[in-house]
Amino acid sequence: MKFRSFKISRNFHKWTGFVCAIFILILAISGVLLMHRDSLDLDQIEISAQYLPDKYFRLVKDKLKIQAVAVHPENGSIIFAGTGNGLFRSTDGGQTWQSLHDGLRDGNIQALVISPSEPSMIYAGTSKGIFLSEDGGDHWTDWFEESSGLSHIDIRDLILHPEHPELLYAATPGGLFASQDGGDTWELTFDGGSYQGAADVRFVRFSSKARSLYIGTANGVFKSTDGGKHWDKKWEDALPLPRELLSLDTDPEFIYAGTDEGLYISYNRGITWVRDPTSKDKAVRQLVVDPRKTTHVYMATRHQVFVSPDGGDSWNSLGFEAEDGATLDLLTLVHSPKQSSPTLMAGTSEGFYISSNGGRSWGETSLAETIQQKAGGHLKMDLVKLMTEIHTGRFFGDYVYLLVDIATLGMVFLVFSGFAMTVYRKRVAQSKKVTLQVTEQVTEEEAVDNLLNIQETADDLSQESLEIHDMIEHINSHLAKCRSVYISKEKKEIDKIGKHITTLDKKMHHLMERMEEFYKLSQN
Repeated sequence: MKFRSFKISRNFHKWTGFVCAIFILILAISGVLLMHRDSLDLDQIEISAQYLPDKYFRLVKDKLKIQAVAVHPENGSIIFAGTGNGLFRSTDGGQTWQSLHDGLRDGNIQALVISPSEPSMIYAGTSKGIFLSEDGGDHWTDWFEESSGLSHIDIRDLILHPEHPELLYAATPGGLFASQDGGDTWELTFDGGSYQGAADVRFVRFSSKARSLYIGTANGVFKSTDGGKHWDKKWEDALPLPRELLSLDTDPEFIYAGTDEGLYISYNRGITWVRDPTSKDKAVRQLVVDPRKTTHVYMATRHQVFVSPDGGDSWNSLGFEAEDGATLDLLTLVHSPKQSSPTLMAGTSEGFYISSNGGRSWGETSLAETIQQKAGGHLKMDLVKLMTEIHTGRFFGDYVYLLVDIATLGMVFLVFSGFAMTVYRKRVAQSKKVTLQVTEQVTEEEAVDNLLNIQETADDLSQESLEIHDMIEHINSHLAKCRSVYISKEKKEIDKIGKHITTLDKKMHHLMERMEEFYKLSQN
């Protein structure tokens, strides 16, 4: 290693160590805070969304895509609508809407479920976990994520057991999770096993009497008859990949499977299947049954809504068709005590539509009008979650991988540059010049440091000598011009020469000081 390379390596070593120290300090502080979050009550400290990156909130568009709908089991006028930009509630059947955001730290609502025994208890599945409200959506007090055992927090679907509301199931891209205590703790009950892609669970459904559990995955449908302990793959060769599943309380049980190639019906608990000719080549997105008339089945395709009054033998198109460019994503049915016909709600990628007369006429309700600012402006994140985001790297988004790579390379460079400088210093210490200068008053380390300082001073003096030489050459060029300038009675060049001579004088004085410093170092 040359001395100039040694100087460059030493500077890089110093600054790289400084940057890596900051990176490690951030990890250490966030880790310590997470370890003592209970004793410090960090979950009580909330950070406003205005201080968080833009990814924690979204701008509300003119129209909102409806991703989830839930209706109060005792009051059909109370409707909850989950969108990609927040959660909304209507108490007048969809005429007006209110934004719900107090404690709801993620605006991407992908699943909603209301407890049938306690309607004020609402669960919201989001892309960052599950939130719980115990007062009808006004406040969201609990947040279930990794710390509760929910290792995959992107919730695709969420259901409650109709007879045991403390039992929940959550569908995620990493499998099916179950909670037996109302969401406080979760355990993985289906991970796909040996089936490739089966861990990607898209939906979860109960059979008509809640005796069996069905899940739709990227590898097909699986069934469990013991609450999720054991699973069997079903209808592998009988059906295309289902997007939706519905079973009727009949004997034998009727099962309807919605696929991208149409509707398939089984009248014998899934033993055999027939393809419905009405929905041929229509992608079936949602299936619902009228709880008062179980033979009335409603089907939502990509753009239309159909009804069958006879359990699927025949289908009639209702007066709904999604506008151009929009797709129909979900369909919900609810009965009002004051109406004989059911109320239908259709959510599309562009808006929310309601029919109070069984589908004969439809009206659009605009949710976006309830908010004229960023949905995330109402959101807050507690300090524990923020520290978790920072410690795990999710806070930095896509740049975290680059940051980790840079820190890793920095640590590697620290090791190699430190090793190289150590070897270089050892070679200097072993040189004859150093060993001859080591006396009783000067240790070997001090001698090495003195020699390195002498080399650095000599290197600087050499650079300054070159600068003085260049200055002299520059002055000579001005002197050459001065002859012609003097003849033309112009004095600009003479003034320039005077300035350069002054600068040269300063350089010479500085050089003499460095020479004296060099002399003192060499004497040591």
